[in-house]
Amino acid sequence: MNMMLLFASLAAILAVAGLVWLLQLGENRIGDAADAARIAEEQIAGFESGPVLMSNDGEAALVEGTDGRVVILKRHGAHCAGRVLPRLLRAHRCSEGWKVETGDPRFGHVSLALSKQDADRLLTMM
Repeated sequence: MNMMLLFASLAAILAVAGLVWLLQLGENRIGDAADAARIAEEQIAGFESGPVLMSNDGEAALVEGTDGRVVILKRHGAHCAGRVLPRLLRAHRCSEGWKVETGDPRFGHVSLALSKQDADRLLTMM
């Protein structure tokens, strides 16, 4: 009887895991530039988004605002977190692509895997 209960529990766990995978409930990547702009506007009060630099892996994005502010987004658990960056944007190349310093020790730095064109745009923002 205990083996039957063990197999039934295992089958139920696998069924729930399959349902989560099928519905993509654990997926929280930043989909595209429009998605990043929407998230930035939701995260920062009064922010109106402009050009977006998307990380190739969907893990992070830089969103330039119409007022000159720059918001950085990164995955944080099941959601995305965003911060307004200081006026003097600090970034440097690293093995993952680019590492952007946020100025917030709790938020940390954000790694961006950028295309050549987006990396050039990042350099003009600094």
